[in-house]
Amino acid sequence: MGKKILTPYFFNHFSLWGEGEIPSPPFLLIANHLSALDPFFIDALLPYPVVWVANRLIFQHPVLGPLIRAMDAIPKRKVLPDYCAARNIIRVIEKGGVVGLFPEGGIPWNGVSQSAAPGTDKLLARIRVPVVFARIQGAWLRKPLWADHARSGPVSIRFTVLSDDPLAFFQHSEWEWQRKTWTPFLGERRAEGIERVVFFCPLCHAFRSIQGMGNRVICFSCGSQWFIDEYGFINGCTQRDFAKEQEKLLTSFCETRGRMVFSRALVTERTHPEGHLKRFFFSPIIVEEEGLRLHDELFPFSQIRGENTFLKKVLEFTVGKHLIRIHTEKDAFLLWNVIRLWKMLSSLSLEDVAAL
Repeated sequence: MGKKILTPYFFNHFSLWGEGEIPSPPFLLIANHLSALDPFFIDALLPYPVVWVANRLIFQHPVLGPLIRAMDAIPKRKVLPDYCAARNIIRVIEKGGVVGLFPEGGIPWNGVSQSAAPGTDKLLARIRVPVVFARIQGAWLRKPLWADHARSGPVSIRFTVLSDDPLAFFQHSEWEWQRKTWTPFLGERRAEGIERVVFFCPLCHAFRSIQGMGNRVICFSCGSQWFIDEYGFINGCTQRDFAKEQEKLLTSFCETRGRMVFSRALVTERTHPEGHLKRFFFSPIIVEEEGLRLHDELFPFSQIRGENTFLKKVLEFTVGKHLIRIHTEKDAFLLWNVIRLWKMLSSLSLEDVAAL
């Protein structure tokens, strides 16, 4: 039912192009992940309904939730292994269906594929049906994860039946693809939202001085400006090249500051692993050397597990039986990086820290 309702809309409202070989069911479909609309793009091009494996956060989203439920998707815990989801995948395959899976488990912030989520290789080893790879191209450049506004441009998907290691095929870089195709993605507000991923000015290194305005990236500290062209490049550079010093600068910043205070954000606490809502509150986000402080409660870095971002505005992690989600307009990716850095720094010896 979901496919009949959604396919005409996505096929008619987006510039989609597909090619390749698609076997008869049952089969497992894996794809690189470039946008929140990827399952709908693929569904519009396939002749068979797909049961998608989706981050359980999507089911609670006011817009994407009803859409993904209409597709009878399988909810899965992000980053952490989910044996219930694995059983449901095998059950659909055994009944002759098609299951769709994004091995990365999330959309990349820089347009380059991430590593497969833990346990994916074991799941694929148990599947005794054809594996089809859908290579998505252009969906991230059409709307980068950090962007406030979509751009106008095509999305292409190539389907291939794999005979070798499936995980060796899903790696994809939007930048390498773009340098080969030079496909324009038009829009007048292409830079807006880039402050979510560029924390320091590449020239003067000022913290939180970058702002996207229209198609320009502006530093309000030194006055420098850069232009994002219709191909997605920033003054001819990829996003990765433009922001290549960000992790190094953030490491130094964390070491010297010790304590960082972010603006108030909505925090929800759910049971883990069930996901039942326990409470929600608004709190400043305070990063200390020992952990993350929310509403006078400290969550030690040593106990934080499975930290991840959902779309561009939610940071999620678990601590024991608690599942914490921080809903923030601009700081989810920054907080994710800060947590990773502090976890790394806290595990190093003093000599190691001095050598960084």
